[in-house]
Amino acid sequence: MSTLDRLKKLLSEVYDGEIDAAGITEESRVIEDIGMKSIAMLYMAMAIENEFGVNLTNDDLPKMRTVGDIIKMIDERKKNA
Repeated sequence: MSTLDRLKKLLSEVYDGEIDAAGITEESRVIEDIGMKSIAMLYMAMAIENEFGVNLTNDDLPKMRTVGDIIKMIDERKKNA
């Protein structure tokens, strides 16, 4: 399963299935397109850490503007682990 597919699954879980994960692309903006609020961003960051085995900091949250940004961050952290 690709990083994008795993991330879509996590987003769906964070939102208890209330979002259409099939419509999410790497270009999807986390706040504007998906509608993620700050508390959901924290839950998402924790879910990413658990799913992908990477560490994220509070400084990383503002950098998560698009799904592609998150994928890039995950891939870089995994590469440098």
